[in-house]
Order: sequence, then C-alpha cells, then structure tokens
Amino acid sequence: MANRSTLPPIVQIVGYKNTGKSTLTAELTRFLSSEGLRVAVIKHDGHDHFQMDHEGTDSYRFNQAGASAVVVMSEKRTAIIEQQPTSLETMLTRLSDYDWILIEGYKAAAYPKLVMIREENHVAILQELRGVMAVVSWFPRESLPSAGSEPDPLSDVVWHSVQEPEVIARWLLEHVNKEQS
Repeated sequence: MANRSTLPPIVQIVGYKNTGKSTLTAELTRFLSSEGLRVAVIKHDGHDHFQMDHEGTDSYRFNQAGASAVVVMSEKRTAIIEQQPTSLETMLTRLSDYDWILIEGYKAAAYPKLVMIREENHVAILQELRGVMAVVSWFPRESLPSAGSEPDPLSDVVWHSVQEPEVIARWLLEHVNKEQS
C-alpha cells in the first residue's frame, strides 16, 4: 500500500460509460497544468483493450520479439511499456513526485471521487461508492425526484455542472488546500 502521507493530492473521476470522464479528466489536467502544477493521469482500462504500441515501430518489434519491457526515450519524453500487471498503489508510489494525480476509473479504490452523472438513474452509483467528494452532473440536482425531500440523501453532496470544468478545478484546489491546512 502506498504511503498516503507522501502522496500528492489524488482525485478519482468515476462514473458509468459515456458520462464524460475522459473529457473532465482532460479539462482538469489542462487547468491544473495552467496553474503550474505537474499532473499525472492514470486511466483504468477494465477490459485490457488498449494498445500503446503499433505495428511498424521498432518498439513494437521488440515487444513482439518477447521483451518484457520496452522503454522509448527522447530528450523530452519517456514511455515504458511493461508486459505485466501493475497495482494502482504501485503506480501511485511511482508517480508520487507529481503535484497532483488524477485517476480515471478504479471505482472500488478508496480515494476522493468526482462522480459523473449523466442520467437521473445514474444517481444510484452513489450508494456503491466510498469517498464521494462531489457529483459532476449533466442536469441540476433540483430536477431529481428526491431533491428537497426529508431526509434528502443528497443534501451533503456537492453538486457541479459538467458545463463548468474550471469551476470544478478551482473548487478542487480550494477543497484540497483546506484539507491540508
């Protein structure tokens, strides 16, 4: 388990498929980077479909020849392609020198979460998750049937509009600064 006291702020962006997780992750990354922060992003591929390397490249040939790891380095970038699983905790430790880590996915992990809600029936996901810090929604909270009822199960949940990623990013910075004070 990664030593959480040595890790930078970590925020997960979770939700059902096609709710805008990648778009929000990119927008948050853009904003935090524009503030001079070094941001690392981890994307969970739950189906093991991604392919970083492509036919016709030397690194692809090395991989096909049986290399357990292929590293491509230039003056400004480094890519490591390993043919092995890596735990989320191990990767977070590797990325601990960054200022922020955003994780797209890994719903079961116990880090603070922004939960993407595109449709009213997606609200049910909130019952399944730990560490929900806010909802990012395609509709106003007031449109939910339970809004304003007593007791309102969503009364303690911060609600953001998906249309305002900069507001969300500013809220994250303020929220994390308060927690670290």
